[in-house]
Amino acid sequence: MKLIIKGGKVLNRGFIGIVMELYNNNKEDNKTLYQDLLLSDAKKIKLISINDEIEIDNTEEILNLIKKNSKNTLTKKFSTNSILFGTNKQNFLKELSGYKNLIKIFNKDISKYTTVKKGFIYKNKDIYGISFNNNYYIFLEKCFKTLENIQFTPKLLNKCIKDIFEVLQILNKKQYIHNDIKPDNIILCKNRFKLIDWENSNYIKDQSYLITKNGNLVFNHPIKFYRINVPYFGYKFIYDHEILTYSYLFNKKMPIIIAEQVEKSFNKVVEVYNKNKDYYLKLIDLYSFAITIIYIAEINGITNYDKSFINKILEFYFFDKLI
Repeated sequence: MKLIIKGGKVLNRGFIGIVMELYNNNKEDNKTLYQDLLLSDAKKIKLISINDEIEIDNTEEILNLIKKNSKNTLTKKFSTNSILFGTNKQNFLKELSGYKNLIKIFNKDISKYTTVKKGFIYKNKDIYGISFNNNYYIFLEKCFKTLENIQFTPKLLNKCIKDIFEVLQILNKKQYIHNDIKPDNIILCKNRFKLIDWENSNYIKDQSYLITKNGNLVFNHPIKFYRINVPYFGYKFIYDHEILTYSYLFNKKMPIIIAEQVEKSFNKVVEVYNKNKDYYLKLIDLYSFAITIIYIAEINGITNYDKSFINKILEFYFFDKLI
């Protein structure tokens, strides 16, 4: 995922979509929701609240609402149609489902812990998404800095650990998983770190055995993919290719050390898995976050940070003490 400085045409580009501004005074910046609506001759616009779809034909009214609310809100446009990553509509519905679950879990604290945000209010309903002409968008809080784009100090890294661990504890109590934690899915919003991209999230009891609901390989343990009948050598083959997409990990020592530890202890992990199929599902977010912090610490040359949570998590995977 590539982050482009504020004011660029695309703020964030991922495998299934792009993050754009709602509206921009810069006429050359035509990658905005406002411009998409204006230029696409949108008909039968659907506004999506948590429980309803509202079909309207008045583009002008929606353009005004988007322009009015553009100061603090961004939009994620789903922009892929592939066998591997799914369709625009499928990915939009996945993310919307995640939004619905999070609103139930966090209730009044939803804006404190997540970037879930309504785009505007229409006829007394909070609008979280919009679709037209087979285009699908969801709204989110206006933030720009993902972890790989932050110059960390030990103090800031410890804050990141504290903020995200707090969220993971709440999710864990609700038996819910984010399912795709990595540096580009954690963002700094004002003075708090938050998780983003919830399209793979779900309750543990609903965790899919399909590969499309299992997130990335680089920041996950292979036991997660073993569940869907991907043997270790298959995981390793894909891992070796996928890690090349994370340029900030080039020539770093910890990814190599982690890979060695994973291979060394994998059979022990499988033994535990065979006794309790869901044992590691409850730990997957914590594992991914631990690996994320280890890598971010190395990237920023930080050694003096709180390692207690990380070492405790890696013990469940039979790692030697790493840090």
